[in-house]
Amino acid sequence: MSSGSSSRLGTHPGLLSLSLCRNPIPAALRADGFGENPFFHCLVAEILPAPGEPQGSCMVGYGLYYFIYSTWTGRNIYLEDIYVKPEYRGQGIGSKIIKKVAEVALDKGCSQFRLAVLDWNKKAMDLYKALGARDLTEAEGWHSFRFEGEAMRELAGK
Repeated sequence: MSSGSSSRLGTHPGLLSLSLCRNPIPAALRADGFGENPFFHCLVAEILPAPGEPQGSCMVGYGLYYFIYSTWTGRNIYLEDIYVKPEYRGQGIGSKIIKKVAEVALDKGCSQFRLAVLDWNKKAMDLYKALGARDLTEAEGWHSFRFEGEAMRELAGK
């Protein structure tokens, strides 16, 4: 952030301009997140102009999350995506997004805040651990699985 500028977190459909999604396309993203019954919620990190600079803000990151339920622990929140533009990394923006998701989780009565990270993303894993997250693969041996595409259709008999 430039000196004099500040950042804020909020919800905003401007996520579409930062999306790294291959699928769904932005129209589906707009309908799924900002329609009548959203499948997800989004926090957007913006850099606000310094006093005296032209008005407007610069979107620099987002956190996309949704609520899930566990028969063991009840309400949970899942952070599906977190992204900060490369030129703004290392400035605490990702930590602010994560902390805000934790705040939302507590406000909604969630007992856990879950997320997944690819094994090559050591910086992210280090950040999550530094913020207090436990690596469930290391600690408890949990592995994540998914059904997709043809496997889902076969499973459903369609």
